Amino acid sequence: MSPLPKGRVLGLVWAATAIAIWSGSLVMLRLGVTTSLNAYDLTALRVGVAALVLAPVICRRGFALERLGVRGLLAMVAGFGAPYILLISLGLGTAPASAAGSLNPGVMAVVSVLLGWRLCGDRIGPARVAGVVAILVGASFFAGVPGAETASVGHLILIFTGVMWAGYALVVRRAGIPALHATAIVAVGSAILYLPVYVAALPTQLPVAPMPDIVMQAVFQGVFVSVVAVFAFNRSRELLGPVAGATLPALIPLVTLGLGVVALDEAAGARDLAAATLIGVGVALTLAGHAPGRWPGMALFRRVFRDA
Repeated sequence: MSPLPKGRVLGLVWAATAIAIWSGSLVMLRLGVTTSLNAYDLTALRVGVAALVLAPVICRRGFALERLGVRGLLAMVAGFGAPYILLISLGLGTAPASAAGSLNPGVMAVVSVLLGWRLCGDRIGPARVAGVVAILVGASFFAGVPGAETASVGHLILIFTGVMWAGYALVVRRAGIPALHATAIVAVGSAILYLPVYVAALPTQLPVAPMPDIVMQAVFQGVFVSVVAVFAFNRSRELLGPVAGATLPALIPLVTLGLGVVALDEAAGARDLAAATLIGVGVALTLAGHAPGRWPGMALFRRVFRDA
């Protein structure tokens, strides 16, 4: 068996980097809201630092108002910017990181399929139908069906953030904005709209929080999540191909579950593992199942291992 080409190995490394950062961001948010910072602080640190890092992109390319209009711009900022981050942080106050890692991308995938079908004329083949079913079954476990005692307001918030993410993705898709530019629009737009309100009116624990906690969250959320993960994701798509890149979010539930157990000492039973696995498989099917009647896993397998 011949070794994988260097480009594919690098693509897998970039993919692993993006997955680890995305999953780690949820664990870090959970750590922050359960220790020294509140949801408002974490949102400010993320959008503030990201805006500083990505401001040069806006200086060169602007806010793409000719493509988005004011309503589209506000929809992007609301759907994936400060309101989105704030709600996830609030949800993680009562829900574990593993629930965020599964419900958020899972609901996003389901809603994206439905919006694409209804508004963009996308076809829904057998793979996507199977993916939607798998996600809904897995989400029902995390949402407390069966066992409603496991549900919380946080779980409902995380479901809603998945809808927000899907709306953001639809706006970006229809406007045709590249990923890094879209990330910069959201970061700088969020900073302009959110930070003045945060400074003037919202409760904060920054003055009493340990400096290492502040620096750790600022660097991870503002730099790694908003810049490094975006670059890693795009680079992996270039090296592995769009089908392989589209399946990346499918690993977020399992990786977040594992990180939550290791870093936060969260409990993870058989039902949690089953739910995360189902949602991960469902996300892979819905994102990679763009060719009706084909099994997307085979396409991924052939792309990665055709030279083996």
